Amino acid sequence: MDRTIGSALSLQLTGWAWVVLSSLLGLASFLGMLRGAPLPPGLRLAHAHGTLVGGILQILVGLALASLELTQPPAKRASRLLRFLGFNGAALGLTLGSIQRDSVIMIASGIVLAMALVPLLRPSLGILRTWSGWTTVHSFLVALAGLGLGACFLVGILLAGRWYPEWHGLLRLGHLHSGVLVGLVLLGLAVIQVGIPLLVQRPLNSAGLAHAALLLIPACVAGLLTGFLLTSVPIQLSAGAGLLLFLGLYAFTLLRTWSAGGSVGSAATDHLMLAVFFLVVTTVVGLGVGYNVLSNPPIMPYGTLHLIAYTHMTFIGFLLHAAVGGLAFGLPALLSAHRVSSHKKRPAYQAELERIMNRWRTPQIAALSFGTLGLGLVASLTWNMPLGSPAVQAASWISFGLLLAGLTLVTVKLAQVVGTAPSGDRTHHEH
Repeated sequence: MDRTIGSALSLQLTGWAWVVLSSLLGLASFLGMLRGAPLPPGLRLAHAHGTLVGGILQILVGLALASLELTQPPAKRASRLLRFLGFNGAALGLTLGSIQRDSVIMIASGIVLAMALVPLLRPSLGILRTWSGWTTVHSFLVALAGLGLGACFLVGILLAGRWYPEWHGLLRLGHLHSGVLVGLVLLGLAVIQVGIPLLVQRPLNSAGLAHAALLLIPACVAGLLTGFLLTSVPIQLSAGAGLLLFLGLYAFTLLRTWSAGGSVGSAATDHLMLAVFFLVVTTVVGLGVGYNVLSNPPIMPYGTLHLIAYTHMTFIGFLLHAAVGGLAFGLPALLSAHRVSSHKKRPAYQAELERIMNRWRTPQIAALSFGTLGLGLVASLTWNMPLGSPAVQAASWISFGLLLAGLTLVTVKLAQVVGTAPSGDRTHHEH
């Protein structure tokens, strides 16, 4: 695979670099809050835009472009470079604009980002349609995800322009949920439902039930958005209960499919299954939050720290696990296809890369998972203990350490996979 700036591989690796650097900024912000010295709000926005736009979205774009290059000639180097600079320039502009609270920079960055993404939508959907097991239900969800990302862009412009300050809270909720819940989550659910059967080489268990559950999830998401916009907690709880039911059916069919594979699994399957698990957990916690709000007085106090812990169940638990699973699934296949022309030698090289991605699988997954759950534990401890208590501080540092360890393991393995040449190339270099 081409390693030059602008290639699909460079987008994936740059996206991971954004994830790591933005995560460090997020950990610093969380630590500052615990120590009573929170960072400026602009830095928290920079952390969010850096992680989601520069990181997760760029990784997805890189994987999509790599898949496209397997079936058609790659774009000219100049256009690839322009796309790379536009995408990362937009991500950088959104982070700097967040810090400076500069409307012009943020709006211009959003427009550049849209110009980089829109040309990729149709060809990417065309590639997905060639996957075994892809149906019109999945195409429908991907179309909805595209609409969600478009709505996120438009609402983001209204937020950045500050033209309707009296609606700031509603616009912020709409911007966040249309981009993450409608855009990234629905896209992830569609791809995961097709990807797991491909990975375990088994047909989807109870395909009719699985597709029905997937088709009804967007209706529940629409109900949630309606409840948020109308500030109606009963509507949110009703939609959340439906979402939990259909997510549960979705997860059940995937679990049955995975267990029917009879294999020991892989880093890709483990991360993708855990992504679904965390989404279910987030939904359960969200229902608890809604019920707590309805109680008068609230059963438990709920503040900024608890909101951060709750949202990161989705950001880290679902999106990060799904992105790492996508890299573990896609990189070995894509690198072997690009680097080895012989179809007979390609499986051996791909298996070697997969072995690298599967190394230290258990500690990597445990670190990211327990680190994420640890954030929720920290928030829970503050109900009965002050922020400066030894228990809260210890739980915080342990959670941070686990998350950093997990990110480090993934980074090391990505470097090893990219740096491992086919055996013929290594022999040639040795001579």
